[in-house]
Amino acid sequence: MTTVAGSLTILADNAVPGKSDLLGEHGFSAFLDTDQGNYLFDTGKGKAVVHNANLCRKDLGAIDAIILSHGHGDHTGGLPEVLNCHSGVTVCAHPDIFLTRFRQDSQGRRTYGGIPFHKGFLEKKGAQFIFNTAPAQLAPGIHLTGAVPRLTEFETGDMANRFAERGGETLEDRIADDQSLIIVTRRGLLIVFGCAHAGAINVIRQAVTITGIDRIYAVVGGTHLDFVDDAQVEKTIDALRGYAIEHLMPSHCTGPRVAARLSREFEASFEFSHVGKSLSF
Repeated sequence: MTTVAGSLTILADNAVPGKSDLLGEHGFSAFLDTDQGNYLFDTGKGKAVVHNANLCRKDLGAIDAIILSHGHGDHTGGLPEVLNCHSGVTVCAHPDIFLTRFRQDSQGRRTYGGIPFHKGFLEKKGAQFIFNTAPAQLAPGIHLTGAVPRLTEFETGDMANRFAERGGETLEDRIADDQSLIIVTRRGLLIVFGCAHAGAINVIRQAVTITGIDRIYAVVGGTHLDFVDDAQVEKTIDALRGYAIEHLMPSHCTGPRVAARLSREFEASFEFSHVGKSLSF
């Protein structure tokens, strides 16, 4: 199988390094500069990605595709600003990214949480959407997981008060559009999560199934472990021990409490994630 060389640079995340002009926000975006093309994975909440790309000297006008991990605003909000940097670019995503999504409290009040733009608006700005539900290859050695099978018994996710409108019905939103990026490097798989709503272990297992490679070079991105119960956190940690992960870089929705726990459990491989952080492969 083709291996890919390059680097990953985080352009949007919750944390920034001290004494920096970089901007942090509750969102995620990563720039991938590779010998198989340049890719932007997610676009953050909207205020940071272009600003930070300029400071990190990453040319958003030179990307071959944008990948959207799922249709939440903190991963898609910067899409129009990125499209302004490009005359037209492929946007890869699951078709459910445009569902109307919201949380609903006990009083029936709704808070919208989906992508904050209509498809037509984004297309007029140059987005050329390619939708996938199954695993897909973007380039040799670069893959999308597609919708991730929910096979682990303990990864139940954060389903609290999440709903979506589908076919005229309001249903519980299981975030079926959650997908991740897999890059085959010479040292194993680089797996980039958006939020891993499907479960971090489910995503890793899907990556291994797609590629046939069980060596994990790096896991980067949001794990959503800040929003699940302690039992799921403990079982996730136990399962992660089964992989010899060289670089564990959880960010965004992992949360500081769980990130601190992961740093203790995986002291040799844990790396603190922040805007501007880079990883070579």
